[in-house]
Amino acid sequence: MATRNNPPDQPRVCMIVQQVYDQDARVMRYTEALLHKGARVDVLSVPGDEKMPIDRGNGLRVFAIPLSHNASQNLMAYLLEYLLALWLFSFKLLFLHLKTPYHIIHIHNMPDFLVFSAIIPRMLGAKLILDIHDPMPEFYQAKFQKDADHIFVRLMTLQEKWSARFSHAVFTANPTFKENLIKRGIPAEKITVTQNLPDRKVFNREKYSRETDRSERFTLLYPGTIAPRYGLDIAIHSLPLLIPDIPVIRLRIIGADNKHTQELKELANALQVASYVEFISLIPRDKIPEEMSRADIGIYPALPDPHMSIAMPGKVLEYAIMGLPTVTSRLQVLEDVFSDETVRYVPPGKPEAFAQAVLDLYNHPEKYAALVQHANEQFVQVQNWEKERYKYFQVLRKLLPAKAIFPKL
Repeated sequence: MATRNNPPDQPRVCMIVQQVYDQDARVMRYTEALLHKGARVDVLSVPGDEKMPIDRGNGLRVFAIPLSHNASQNLMAYLLEYLLALWLFSFKLLFLHLKTPYHIIHIHNMPDFLVFSAIIPRMLGAKLILDIHDPMPEFYQAKFQKDADHIFVRLMTLQEKWSARFSHAVFTANPTFKENLIKRGIPAEKITVTQNLPDRKVFNREKYSRETDRSERFTLLYPGTIAPRYGLDIAIHSLPLLIPDIPVIRLRIIGADNKHTQELKELANALQVASYVEFISLIPRDKIPEEMSRADIGIYPALPDPHMSIAMPGKVLEYAIMGLPTVTSRLQVLEDVFSDETVRYVPPGKPEAFAQAVLDLYNHPEKYAALVQHANEQFVQVQNWEKERYKYFQVLRKLLPAKAIFPKL
C-alpha cells in the first residue's frame, strides 16, 4: 500500500549484489543516479566490516544478507556459496516486494543466476536487469586455469545464457564483454554497455596538489586486489634493477591482506628490497585519490589470461583522471582505449622492461608530462559518467510503467 513517503507513481528499484555495497563503485554509481532523480532504492548486499544503518536517508535502504564471501580455490565451495546466496536473496527480496512492489530489480553478477532470485517478483510484474560486471566463463577459466571446454566453464556459459534470457535487459562493462556475450547467443539489442568510469566527485585532481619531490621519494602506486594475476611480483622483481639509479624509489601496494600478500612480502625479503616496499591495508574508496596525488607513477603489471585480457581495470582509468602517468602491461582491453601516447606499455611478465619504462620516465620529465597531457586530451576530456548514466536511464524508461514518474535528464 502506498504512503505519503512512498507514492505509487514513484519509481522503486531494488539492487541485488553479492558484494559489500559500500565497496562496489558500479552499484553505488547506479544507486546515486537513481536517488538523484527521485527514485526509491533498496539494496540487498552482503555485510561489511562495520554495522551500518538500514535507512541511509534520501530514499536509500541497504539490507545486509547474512552471507560471507568465499575466498577458497575450490570449485564446489563457490557453487555451494552461490546456491546459498540464491536462496537467501530470494527470501528477502520476496518479503520486501510483497510489502511494496518494485518496478525494477537490478541484479549484479557474480553469479549471473542470482537473477532467478526475482522469479516471483517477475511473475508479479517487476522488470529485471542483469548487470554483468565480469563474464563468468572467462573469469573462472582464468581463476582455476581451466580450458574453455571444461565442464565448469561450460556450465558458467550455460547459466549466463539462461540468466540473460530470463532478464528484460542486460548491462555489461565494456564493448569486448558485449561482443563475447553476442557470440554466446545473447541478442545484441538486449545488451547495453555502461563503462566503469571513475566518479569525478571522488577522483577530482583539482582537490589535491601533485607537488612531489623526486629527490626525497619516487613512488610507484598500486591500489586494488592483491592476487597473482595482477603481476605485483613483477614490480617487486624490478626493484633491484631500479634502486641503483633511483635510491629513493618506493613501491606502495594498497589492498586487503591475504595469502598472496604474504608471498609478496617473502619475495621482497628474498630480494633484499623489503625496505622499499610498503603494504597498506585496504582503505576507504574516497581516500584513494589522495594516495594517487602523492604518487609519481601508477602501475598495472597484470598478466594476460582469458579474463584479464578483456576486463578493463578501473585503477588505470582512475590514474588518468588524477593526472598520474601509468606503466602498464600491454593488454588488448587497454589498447582499445589508451594509445601508446597516453600510457607507457610494457610486455607482461618482464621485470627488465618494467624497470626500463619506470627509469625512462624518471630520467625524462618531458616524457612524463607528455603522457599526462595526451591522457587528458584522448581520455579525460572525452569520457564521462554522464554519458553512461544517460544510457542507463534510456533503458529504465522503456522498462518502467507509464504511470511511474521519472524526470527527464
